[in-house]
Amino acid sequence: MKTPQEFDIDYYQDEDGWFTAVVPAIRGCVASGKTLGEAYRNAIDAIESCLEAREKVAAKKPRRSRYRGVNLYRRTANA
Repeated sequence: MKTPQEFDIDYYQDEDGWFTAVVPAIRGCVASGKTLGEAYRNAIDAIESCLEAREKVAAKKPRRSRYRGVNLYRRTANA
């Protein structure tokens, strides 16, 4: 059973009457809807999707690099 989490949702309405829901705590988590209720429901779906994606990324173990060190050299071009 997952622990319930709470997130703030900021709503904005555009000139055409559509609502945009932004979740500030999760970068890139945005949803929209024709009504405030629809924007809210879509925001809940977006939050769940963002959290699932985070879990999948965290579950992947990073591969170990074959290279122990890299030397970078910067070359200046004279024009």
